[in-house]
Amino acid sequence: MSVPIYYDPDADLSLIQQKRVAFIGFGNQGAAQANNLRDSGVREIIIGNIDDAYKAAALADGFRVVPIPEAAAWADVIFLLIPDEVQPAVFHEQIAPHLRPGTTLVVASGYNVAFHLLNVPDQVDIVMVAPRMVGAAVRSLYIQQRAYPCFVSVEHDASGRAFPLALSIARGIGATRGGAIKSSALEEAALDLLSEQAIWPAIAVIFQKAYEALHAAGFSDEAILNELYLSHEPAEIFELVGEKGFFGQLPFHSRTSQYGQLRGILADNGEWAQQRIKHALDEILSGRFAREWSDVQAAGTVRLEQLRAKIAQSPMAQAEKRVLGEQKGRGL
Repeated sequence: MSVPIYYDPDADLSLIQQKRVAFIGFGNQGAAQANNLRDSGVREIIIGNIDDAYKAAALADGFRVVPIPEAAAWADVIFLLIPDEVQPAVFHEQIAPHLRPGTTLVVASGYNVAFHLLNVPDQVDIVMVAPRMVGAAVRSLYIQQRAYPCFVSVEHDASGRAFPLALSIARGIGATRGGAIKSSALEEAALDLLSEQAIWPAIAVIFQKAYEALHAAGFSDEAILNELYLSHEPAEIFELVGEKGFFGQLPFHSRTSQYGQLRGILADNGEWAQQRIKHALDEILSGRFAREWSDVQAAGTVRLEQLRAKIAQSPMAQAEKRVLGEQKGRGL
């Protein structure tokens, strides 16, 4: 299935340039996007933030910082760029009571919108402009005038003009150079969650089992962990994957490597992975994970700390701690 992708000529930058813009939060994405919009000609930008290090960073970058309720009442366009887990409480207590009809709420993560954790007034537009990059890259690629993609969607269109504004925002932060891909909050959230709950855990489990088998066979922890990931070789391979595609990067490996990889891929029908992914996707789309995570957060950090403590006791985590500690001790 193909979807529309929008580029610079499809977006009217003047739409966001004419707005009063407030960023709630000046962290990873907030700092990058606020600076990019200012450099794109948006003249009226303020930061809504508590008195912390992020406020100091915003002031150092030359932005005016005000309390969150004041920012919400002032703005035509509000970027909600604080962490997902604190968004509902902050939104309901400090933002929603101050919103004016016709305001546009912008999110860069679809999670809280997709799972109906924000009670947004009907007279407010909701759009998603979600860079597929960490904030530092959103800023550096903008400065270098290099392309990166984003997801863009309209989740509620009270004004009838939400989508052109969303595209204008995407252009203002530099994302329409690489293409604004028409998406949805649910799609963005589900893709993120699936990576976090199925793909990366499967990779971690494979690495753990590889470590345990190699350790039992007499290989050293130093050799195993550096071969698996501490050498940064996997990071370099994924750089090539991003440029050439998963299979397009294979010719950059030796023929021995290519043969071994292709032989292994084609010999595994992936049924074990498919079942794991289907299960995770069902939990995500049904809302079960969102409900569970909300319950866990309501109880504090106890469950998360328990999981961290448990994984820290695994053989590979213990080996990793020792090897990295020794490398740090030698100044490596």
